[in-house]
Amino acid sequence: MISVQVRTDSGEILGRAQWRSVGRFFQADARTYPVLVHILPWTDTAFNKSQVGVLLEEIGRYEGDAQENPEGESFAWLRELCEQALAAPHRMLWFVGD
Repeated sequence: MISVQVRTDSGEILGRAQWRSVGRFFQADARTYPVLVHILPWTDTAFNKSQVGVLLEEIGRYEGDAQENPEGESFAWLRELCEQALAAPHRMLWFVGD
């Protein structure tokens, strides 16, 4: 399971969630989802503000992609964390793997 966290540059955790299906992102088509595929379930991944902006776009496409997301799962909770990371300077979005 991957924990998703919004952190300040000092390491303070401002928001968090856990979700099992995030661990499948790395299996997506890298040409279509060049940022999403870097979220690996076995290691930590951190995205800065510009990367989070791209990630938001990719999440929207991923949700509607029947091949990559056959269950049609919603990632509204992840979009909320992305928005929180974008809301102020010096915040990053962390994916903390097992």
